[in-house]
Amino acid sequence: MFDSLVHHRSGFVRKSVTTALRVVRHWKRWQAQPEDYARRPPVFANSFPKSGTHLLDQLVGALPDVVNYGAIWGTMTSSFQFRERTPANVAALLASFAPGELVRGHLHCDDAAIAGLAAKNVVNYFIYRDPRAVVLSEAHYLRDMNRFHRLHSYFKRTSSMTEAIALSIRGLGDEAPGIVYPNIAERFARFAGWLRDPNCFCVKFEELVGAEQPAVVRRMAEFYARHRAELMDVDAVAKQMIGSIAPEKSHTFRSGKKSGWRNEFTPQLRRLFADTAGDLLVELGYEPDHSWADDTPN
Repeated sequence: MFDSLVHHRSGFVRKSVTTALRVVRHWKRWQAQPEDYARRPPVFANSFPKSGTHLLDQLVGALPDVVNYGAIWGTMTSSFQFRERTPANVAALLASFAPGELVRGHLHCDDAAIAGLAAKNVVNYFIYRDPRAVVLSEAHYLRDMNRFHRLHSYFKRTSSMTEAIALSIRGLGDEAPGIVYPNIAERFARFAGWLRDPNCFCVKFEELVGAEQPAVVRRMAEFYARHRAELMDVDAVAKQMIGSIAPEKSHTFRSGKKSGWRNEFTPQLRRLFADTAGDLLVELGYEPDHSWADDTPN
C-alpha cells in the first residue's frame, strides 16, 4: 500500500505520504543494530537521470523485506534547487540508510560514495540507457512535464522539440551561471565509475524491456541474495520482481520505447550528438563506431 502511495501521480499525495513515512524511517534507524543490516540489507536504485529509474525502483522494490519510505536523493539536491551537494552532505545521506530500506536517486560515483554504500551493506543497482534516448526523454521532461525544475525555464525558451533535444545534448554553458549542466558525455562521466565497481550491479534499460529480461532479473535477485544473511528462493523472487513491473504507475512515464530517438533525431541532431558524445556510444556498446550519425533516418 505504502509503495503505491509513494508513486501516486499526485505530487501532493506523494509528498504527504513521504513526510509520514520519514518518521517511521527515523525510528527504524534509531533501533537498528549492525546485524540488522546483514539480515535486511538496504537497497539503492541508482540511475543516470531519465534512464529508467522507476522501472528499476519497481523491480528492486519487490525484493523480500525491502521497504520504500519515499527517500529520493543523490549528488544533486532537489530538481527545484538543482545544486550539487557537499561531500559532507553526501556522506551523511549514505550513513542514513535504515535496514531494508529502498532509496532511489542519482548518485555520482567516487571513492567516498563506494565506501559509504559498502559501510551500510547497501545492495547497489545502477541503471543506464542509450544516451540518445536519454536526451530525448530529458528534453520532453524538462520542456513540457516538470515546470518546477530549475532547468525548465531554459528548455521552455526553445522554439521546438528539436532545439530542446539539442540543448540536452550540448548542455548549458556560460548562459546559465551557477548551474551545473554540462553536455551529455560529461554528465555521464560523473556516473561512469559504477560500471567498474564490482559491488554495483549495472544494468541497461534495454535489457529490462527485451528478450533477455528474465535472465537479467534473475541475476539481479542473485546479486541481492549474496548480500543477505538469510537464504531466499532466487527463482521465486525473480518471478515476483518481473510481476511488479507497471510502467503506468510512473508519473514521469512517457513512452518507454528503446529506439524512439530515431524518429526525432534530425541529421543535424545526429551529427551534434556524434561530435559531442559519439565515443560514449561506442564505450557503452550502443554503436560499433560513429557511422550511425550518417545513416538516413527511416
